[in-house]
Amino acid sequence: MPLYIPVFNKMSKKSQSALEYMMTYGWAILIIVIVAAGLYSLGIFSPTNSASTSITGFSNFGVQAQCIQGGALQIQITNGIGNLINITKINTTSSLGQKVNLNISVVLPPSQSQMVFIPGACTTSQGSSYSNQVSFTYKEPGQALAGPYFSEGAISGAAVQVQPRSVASFNPNLNSYVLVHSSSSLNVTGSMTIVVWYYLIGALGSYNEGLVYKSETLFPGGTGPTGGYNLVLGWSTSYDFEDGPQNSSGWTTGSSGAETGSWIQLVGVKNGATNTLQLYFDGAANGPNNAATWPLTTSSANLVIGASPYLQEIFNGSISNVQIYNTALSSTQISQLYSEGLGGGPLSKAGLVAWWPLNGNANDYSGNNNNGAAINVSWVSP
Repeated sequence: MPLYIPVFNKMSKKSQSALEYMMTYGWAILIIVIVAAGLYSLGIFSPTNSASTSITGFSNFGVQAQCIQGGALQIQITNGIGNLINITKINTTSSLGQKVNLNISVVLPPSQSQMVFIPGACTTSQGSSYSNQVSFTYKEPGQALAGPYFSEGAISGAAVQVQPRSVASFNPNLNSYVLVHSSSSLNVTGSMTIVVWYYLIGALGSYNEGLVYKSETLFPGGTGPTGGYNLVLGWSTSYDFEDGPQNSSGWTTGSSGAETGSWIQLVGVKNGATNTLQLYFDGAANGPNNAATWPLTTSSANLVIGASPYLQEIFNGSISNVQIYNTALSSTQISQLYSEGLGGGPLSKAGLVAWWPLNGNANDYSGNNNNGAAINVSWVSP
Protein backbone atom coordinates (compact mmCIF):
# COMPACT_ATOMS: atom_id res chain seq x y z
CA MET A 1 0.00 0.00 0.00
CA PRO A 2 1.49 3.31 -1.01
CA LEU A 3 2.66 5.41 1.91
CA TYR A 4 1.21 8.64 0.61
CA ILE A 5 -2.43 7.58 1.02
CA PRO A 6 -2.59 8.01 4.87
CA VAL A 7 -0.91 11.41 4.54
CA PHE A 8 -3.51 12.47 1.95
CA ASN A 9 -6.37 11.31 4.22
CA LYS A 10 -4.89 13.19 7.21
CA MET A 11 -4.64 16.42 5.21
CA SER A 12 -8.21 16.00 3.95
CA LYS A 13 -9.50 15.70 7.53
CA LYS A 14 -7.65 18.90 8.52
CA SER A 15 -9.04 20.75 5.51
CA GLN A 16 -12.52 19.49 6.30
CA SER A 17 -12.23 20.64 9.94
CA ALA A 18 -11.07 24.09 8.86
CA LEU A 19 -13.92 24.35 6.39
CA GLU A 20 -16.44 23.33 9.05
CA TYR A 21 -14.96 25.91 11.46
CA MET A 22 -15.29 28.67 8.87
CA MET A 23 -18.86 27.67 8.04
CA THR A 24 -19.81 27.57 11.73
CA TYR A 25 -18.29 30.85 12.86
CA GLY A 26 -18.15 32.70 9.55
CA TRP A 27 -21.91 33.24 9.59
CA ALA A 28 -21.70 34.67 13.10
CA ILE A 29 -18.92 37.03 12.05
CA LEU A 30 -20.89 38.07 8.98
CA ILE A 31 -24.00 38.78 11.08
CA ILE A 32 -21.96 40.93 13.48
CA VAL A 33 -20.56 42.93 10.55
CA ILE A 34 -24.05 43.44 9.06
CA VAL A 35 -25.53 44.57 12.40
CA ALA A 36 -22.62 46.96 12.99
CA ALA A 37 -23.06 48.42 9.51
CA GLY A 38 -26.77 48.90 10.16
CA LEU A 39 -26.17 50.68 13.45
CA TYR A 40 -23.58 52.91 11.79
CA SER A 41 -26.03 53.84 9.04
CA LEU A 42 -28.53 54.89 11.72
CA GLY A 43 -25.96 57.26 13.16
CA ILE A 44 -25.53 55.35 16.42
CA PHE A 45 -21.75 55.26 15.99
CA SER A 46 -21.62 58.83 14.68
CA PRO A 47 -19.60 61.20 16.89
CA THR A 48 -22.26 63.87 16.32
CA ASN A 49 -24.98 61.58 17.63
CA SER A 50 -24.93 59.75 20.93
CA ALA A 51 -21.67 57.80 20.84
CA SER A 52 -20.39 59.69 23.89
CA THR A 53 -23.71 59.51 25.73
CA SER A 54 -24.36 57.14 28.64
CA ILE A 55 -27.99 56.02 29.08
CA THR A 56 -29.26 53.78 31.88
CA GLY A 57 -32.73 52.71 33.00
CA PHE A 58 -35.92 53.45 31.03
CA SER A 59 -37.66 50.10 31.37
CA ASN A 60 -39.92 49.25 28.41
CA PHE A 61 -38.33 51.96 26.25
CA GLY A 62 -35.44 52.22 23.86
CA VAL A 63 -33.78 55.61 24.30
CA GLN A 64 -31.15 57.55 22.38
CA ALA A 65 -30.31 61.04 23.55
CA GLN A 66 -27.89 63.93 23.40
CA CYS A 67 -27.65 67.51 24.62
CA ILE A 68 -27.38 69.88 21.67
CA GLN A 69 -26.07 73.43 21.58
CA GLY A 70 -28.56 75.84 23.06
CA GLY A 71 -29.33 73.57 26.00
CA ALA A 72 -32.03 71.35 24.45
CA LEU A 73 -32.09 67.67 25.40
CA GLN A 74 -32.86 65.66 22.25
CA ILE A 75 -34.41 62.26 23.01
CA GLN A 76 -35.49 59.56 20.59
CA ILE A 77 -38.00 57.28 22.33
CA THR A 78 -38.86 53.81 21.01
CA ASN A 79 -41.92 51.97 22.35
CA GLY A 80 -40.83 48.53 23.54
CA ILE A 81 -43.99 47.73 25.51
CA GLY A 82 -46.01 45.85 22.90
CA ASN A 83 -49.12 48.03 23.27
CA LEU A 84 -50.11 51.42 21.93
CA ILE A 85 -48.98 54.09 24.38
CA ASN A 86 -49.48 57.81 24.89
CA ILE A 87 -46.58 59.67 26.52
CA THR A 88 -48.13 62.59 28.38
CA LYS A 89 -45.22 64.12 30.29
CA ILE A 90 -41.44 64.19 30.42
CA ASN A 91 -39.70 65.48 33.55
CA THR A 92 -35.98 66.10 33.69
CA THR A 93 -33.60 67.41 36.34
CA SER A 94 -29.97 68.18 35.60
CA SER A 95 -27.06 67.81 38.01
CA LEU A 96 -27.02 71.63 38.20
CA GLY A 97 -30.60 71.71 39.41
CA GLN A 98 -32.25 72.70 36.12
CA LYS A 99 -35.79 71.31 36.12
CA VAL A 100 -38.04 71.11 33.06
CA ASN A 101 -41.55 69.61 32.97
CA LEU A 102 -42.78 69.07 29.43
CA ASN A 103 -46.48 68.27 28.97
CA ILE A 104 -46.89 66.51 25.63
CA SER A 105 -49.07 64.00 23.84
CA VAL A 106 -46.97 61.53 21.86
CA VAL A 107 -48.88 58.46 20.64
CA LEU A 108 -46.58 55.56 19.75
CA PRO A 109 -47.56 52.16 18.33
CA PRO A 110 -45.37 49.21 19.37
CA SER A 111 -41.76 49.43 18.12
CA GLN A 112 -42.32 52.95 16.75
CA SER A 113 -40.04 55.89 17.60
CA GLN A 114 -40.48 59.62 18.15
CA MET A 115 -37.92 62.41 18.55
CA VAL A 116 -38.64 64.87 21.36
CA PHE A 117 -36.75 68.08 22.18
CA ILE A 118 -36.74 69.48 25.72
CA PRO A 119 -35.54 73.11 25.65
CA GLY A 120 -33.48 74.35 28.59
CA ALA A 121 -32.86 70.89 30.02
CA CYS A 122 -29.05 70.83 30.00
CA THR A 123 -25.87 72.77 29.29
CA THR A 124 -25.78 75.42 26.58
CA SER A 125 -22.07 75.06 25.76
CA GLN A 126 -20.75 72.63 23.16
CA GLY A 127 -18.40 70.07 24.74
CA SER A 128 -19.58 70.73 28.31
CA SER A 129 -20.56 67.72 30.41
CA TYR A 130 -24.12 67.16 31.54
CA SER A 131 -26.05 64.63 33.61
CA ASN A 132 -29.85 64.41 33.73
CA GLN A 133 -32.42 62.31 35.54
CA VAL A 134 -35.38 61.83 33.19
CA SER A 135 -38.82 60.26 33.69
CA PHE A 136 -41.61 59.49 31.22
CA THR A 137 -45.28 59.45 32.19
CA TYR A 138 -47.41 57.39 29.82
CA LYS A 139 -50.73 55.60 29.46
CA GLU A 140 -51.82 52.51 27.54
CA PRO A 141 -55.14 53.47 25.90
CA GLY A 142 -57.53 50.59 25.40
CA GLN A 143 -55.92 48.37 28.03
CA ALA A 144 -57.74 47.18 31.15
CA LEU A 145 -55.17 48.97 33.31
CA ALA A 146 -54.48 52.08 31.29
CA GLY A 147 -52.15 53.74 33.78
CA PRO A 148 -50.56 56.22 34.13
CA TYR A 149 -47.20 54.47 34.32
CA PHE A 150 -43.67 55.77 34.78
CA SER A 151 -40.29 54.95 33.31
CA GLU A 152 -37.15 56.57 34.70
CA GLY A 153 -33.53 56.69 33.66
CA ALA A 154 -30.35 58.72 33.54
CA ILE A 155 -28.62 60.43 30.61
CA SER A 156 -25.11 61.88 30.71
CA GLY A 157 -22.46 62.95 28.24
CA ALA A 158 -21.06 66.04 26.54
CA ALA A 159 -23.10 68.60 24.59
CA VAL A 160 -22.62 68.39 20.83
CA GLN A 161 -23.25 70.63 17.87
CA VAL A 162 -25.66 69.10 15.38
CA GLN A 163 -26.97 69.87 11.94
CA PRO A 164 -30.44 68.84 10.78
CA ARG A 165 -30.50 65.80 8.55
CA SER A 166 -33.13 67.42 6.37
CA VAL A 167 -34.94 70.73 5.89
CA ALA A 168 -38.25 71.72 4.31
CA SER A 169 -38.00 72.60 0.63
CA PHE A 170 -40.81 74.67 -0.94
CA ASN A 171 -41.66 74.81 -4.63
CA PRO A 172 -43.95 77.61 -5.92
CA ASN A 173 -44.99 75.44 -8.87
CA LEU A 174 -46.33 72.79 -6.47
CA ASN A 175 -48.05 75.13 -3.99
CA SER A 176 -45.83 73.90 -1.18
CA TYR A 177 -46.58 75.02 2.36
CA VAL A 178 -46.90 73.89 5.97
CA LEU A 179 -50.35 74.35 7.53
CA VAL A 180 -50.78 74.69 11.31
CA HIS A 181 -54.28 75.05 12.70
CA SER A 182 -54.95 78.08 14.86
CA SER A 183 -54.62 77.61 18.61
CA SER A 184 -54.70 79.69 21.77
CA SER A 185 -50.92 79.45 22.17
CA LEU A 186 -50.35 80.79 18.65
CA ASN A 187 -52.70 83.76 19.24
CA VAL A 188 -49.97 85.88 20.77
CA THR A 189 -50.75 89.40 22.00
CA GLY A 190 -48.54 92.07 23.51
CA SER A 191 -44.98 91.01 22.69
CA MET A 192 -43.63 88.28 20.44
CA THR A 193 -40.59 87.07 18.51
CA ILE A 194 -40.47 85.02 15.29
CA VAL A 195 -37.22 83.27 14.35
CA VAL A 196 -36.74 81.71 10.88
CA TRP A 197 -33.77 80.24 9.05
CA TYR A 198 -34.21 80.35 5.27
CA TYR A 199 -32.30 79.57 2.07
CA LEU A 200 -33.59 81.46 -0.94
CA ILE A 201 -32.91 79.79 -4.30
CA GLY A 202 -33.63 82.60 -6.75
CA ALA A 203 -34.08 86.36 -6.72
CA LEU A 204 -37.36 87.64 -5.34
CA GLY A 205 -40.14 88.22 -7.82
CA SER A 206 -42.73 90.98 -7.91
CA TYR A 207 -44.50 89.58 -4.84
CA ASN A 208 -43.58 88.92 -1.24
CA GLU A 209 -42.40 85.42 -0.39
CA GLY A 210 -43.99 83.93 2.67
CA LEU A 211 -42.05 82.75 5.70
CA VAL A 212 -44.58 82.77 8.55
CA TYR A 213 -48.18 84.04 8.23
CA LYS A 214 -50.84 84.15 10.96
CA SER A 215 -53.28 86.55 9.33
CA GLU A 216 -55.99 86.42 6.71
CA THR A 217 -54.50 89.41 4.89
CA LEU A 218 -51.09 90.75 4.04
CA PHE A 219 -51.73 93.82 6.22
CA PRO A 220 -53.46 92.48 9.36
CA GLY A 221 -53.58 95.95 10.96
CA GLY A 222 -54.95 97.79 7.94
CA THR A 223 -58.50 98.82 7.06
CA GLY A 224 -60.88 96.38 8.73
CA PRO A 225 -58.05 94.73 10.73
CA THR A 226 -58.07 90.97 10.99
CA GLY A 227 -55.28 90.67 13.56
CA GLY A 228 -52.38 88.24 13.60
CA TYR A 229 -48.81 88.60 12.41
CA ASN A 230 -46.64 87.98 9.35
CA LEU A 231 -42.94 87.65 8.65
CA VAL A 232 -42.15 87.82 4.94
CA LEU A 233 -39.49 88.62 2.39
CA GLY A 234 -40.33 91.81 0.55
CA TRP A 235 -40.29 93.18 -2.98
CA SER A 236 -37.65 92.46 -5.58
CA THR A 237 -36.79 96.13 -6.01
CA SER A 238 -35.59 96.65 -2.46
CA TYR A 239 -35.04 93.13 -1.09
CA ASP A 240 -37.00 94.18 1.98
CA PHE A 241 -37.83 92.16 5.02
CA GLU A 242 -41.22 92.87 6.53
CA ASP A 243 -42.67 91.98 9.88
CA GLY A 244 -46.32 92.22 10.85
CA PRO A 245 -48.70 93.29 12.14
CA GLN A 246 -48.72 95.74 9.27
CA ASN A 247 -50.70 98.69 7.96
CA SER A 248 -49.66 101.96 6.37
CA SER A 249 -47.69 102.81 9.52
CA GLY A 250 -47.44 99.48 11.32
CA TRP A 251 -44.63 97.65 9.60
CA THR A 252 -40.87 97.78 9.42
CA THR A 253 -38.42 96.74 6.73
CA GLY A 254 -34.75 96.02 6.43
CA SER A 255 -32.52 95.26 3.49
CA SER A 256 -29.43 93.27 2.63
CA GLY A 257 -27.67 92.20 -0.55
CA ALA A 258 -27.05 88.63 0.69
CA GLU A 259 -30.43 87.28 -0.39
CA THR A 260 -29.68 84.03 -2.21
CA GLY A 261 -27.34 81.07 -2.03
CA SER A 262 -26.77 80.88 1.73
CA TRP A 263 -28.61 80.15 4.96
CA ILE A 264 -29.90 83.32 6.62
CA GLN A 265 -31.50 83.87 10.01
CA LEU A 266 -34.33 86.42 10.01
CA VAL A 267 -35.95 87.50 13.28
CA GLY A 268 -38.96 89.77 13.82
CA VAL A 269 -39.52 91.24 17.30
CA LYS A 270 -42.67 92.97 18.53
CA ASN A 271 -42.22 94.80 21.83
CA GLY A 272 -45.65 95.36 23.33
CA ALA A 273 -44.36 97.64 26.09
CA THR A 274 -42.91 100.18 23.64
CA ASN A 275 -45.20 99.25 20.71
CA THR A 276 -42.20 98.85 18.39
CA LEU A 277 -41.12 96.42 15.70
CA GLN A 278 -37.51 95.43 14.99
CA LEU A 279 -35.94 93.08 12.46
CA TYR A 280 -32.67 91.18 12.89
CA PHE A 281 -30.64 89.77 10.02
CA ASP A 282 -28.04 87.09 10.89
CA GLY A 283 -28.05 88.11 14.54
CA ALA A 284 -27.76 91.88 14.03
CA ALA A 285 -30.45 94.59 13.99
CA ASN A 286 -31.49 95.46 10.45
CA GLY A 287 -33.68 98.41 9.50
CA PRO A 288 -35.38 100.99 11.72
CA ASN A 289 -37.12 100.29 15.00
CA ASN A 290 -40.66 101.31 14.08
CA ALA A 291 -42.57 102.98 16.92
CA ALA A 292 -45.90 103.43 15.11
CA THR A 293 -47.22 99.89 14.92
CA TRP A 294 -50.69 98.46 15.10
CA PRO A 295 -51.42 96.63 18.38
CA LEU A 296 -50.83 92.88 18.19
CA THR A 297 -54.24 91.18 18.31
CA THR A 298 -55.50 87.65 17.87
CA SER A 299 -56.60 86.12 14.58
CA SER A 300 -58.72 83.12 13.69
CA ALA A 301 -56.49 82.43 10.70
CA ASN A 302 -54.38 79.31 10.58
CA LEU A 303 -50.61 79.69 10.67
CA VAL A 304 -48.83 78.97 7.40
CA ILE A 305 -45.10 78.43 6.88
CA GLY A 306 -43.70 78.97 3.39
CA ALA A 307 -46.73 80.75 1.90
CA SER A 308 -49.53 83.19 2.67
CA PRO A 309 -52.79 81.74 4.06
CA TYR A 310 -54.43 82.29 0.69
CA LEU A 311 -51.64 80.26 -1.00
CA GLN A 312 -49.97 83.13 -2.77
CA GLU A 313 -46.43 84.37 -2.36
CA ILE A 314 -45.02 80.85 -1.92
CA PHE A 315 -41.42 80.68 -0.80
CA ASN A 316 -38.85 79.50 -3.33
CA GLY A 317 -36.23 77.59 -1.35
CA SER A 318 -35.79 75.93 2.05
CA ILE A 319 -36.90 76.84 5.57
CA SER A 320 -35.73 75.38 8.88
CA ASN A 321 -35.82 75.91 12.66
CA VAL A 322 -38.89 78.16 13.00
CA GLN A 323 -39.44 79.41 16.56
CA ILE A 324 -42.18 81.62 18.03
CA TYR A 325 -42.00 83.24 21.48
CA ASN A 326 -44.62 85.27 23.36
CA THR A 327 -41.89 87.65 24.56
CA ALA A 328 -39.69 90.25 22.90
CA LEU A 329 -36.24 88.67 22.82
CA SER A 330 -33.28 90.94 23.46
CA SER A 331 -30.50 91.59 20.97
CA THR A 332 -28.20 89.44 23.13
CA GLN A 333 -30.63 86.51 23.00
CA ILE A 334 -31.04 86.80 19.24
CA SER A 335 -27.27 86.92 18.78
CA GLN A 336 -27.04 83.73 20.89
CA LEU A 337 -29.60 81.96 18.70
CA TYR A 338 -27.66 82.96 15.59
CA SER A 339 -24.35 81.75 17.02
CA GLU A 340 -25.87 78.31 17.68
CA GLY A 341 -26.45 77.89 13.96
CA LEU A 342 -29.06 76.16 11.85
CA GLY A 343 -29.41 73.20 14.22
CA GLY A 344 -29.57 75.20 17.46
CA GLY A 345 -32.32 74.68 19.98
CA PRO A 346 -34.64 77.40 21.32
CA LEU A 347 -33.91 79.54 24.37
CA SER A 348 -34.82 78.28 27.82
CA LYS A 349 -37.55 80.02 29.85
CA ALA A 350 -38.03 82.69 27.18
CA GLY A 351 -41.73 82.11 26.43
CA LEU A 352 -41.47 79.54 23.64
CA VAL A 353 -44.92 78.74 22.20
CA ALA A 354 -43.96 76.83 19.03
CA TRP A 355 -40.87 75.23 17.55
CA TRP A 356 -40.79 73.56 14.16
CA PRO A 357 -37.25 72.28 13.39
CA LEU A 358 -38.68 71.04 10.04
CA ASN A 359 -36.16 68.22 10.20
CA GLY A 360 -38.08 65.63 8.21
CA ASN A 361 -41.54 66.53 9.58
CA ALA A 362 -43.75 69.48 10.56
CA ASN A 363 -44.13 68.56 14.23
CA ASP A 364 -44.05 71.18 16.96
CA TYR A 365 -41.45 70.30 19.62
CA SER A 366 -42.35 73.07 22.07
CA GLY A 367 -44.79 70.86 23.98
CA ASN A 368 -47.81 72.92 22.84
CA ASN A 369 -48.92 70.40 20.20
CA ASN A 370 -49.01 72.88 17.31
CA ASN A 371 -48.15 70.11 14.85
CA GLY A 372 -48.38 71.06 11.19
CA ALA A 373 -49.22 69.28 7.95
CA ALA A 374 -46.60 69.47 5.19
CA ILE A 375 -48.39 69.97 1.86
CA ASN A 376 -46.28 69.21 -1.23
CA VAL A 377 -43.14 69.86 0.81
CA SER A 378 -40.01 67.84 0.09
CA TRP A 379 -37.31 67.10 2.63
CA VAL A 380 -33.80 67.74 1.39
CA SER A 381 -30.30 67.81 2.82
CA PRO A 382 -29.33 71.22 4.23
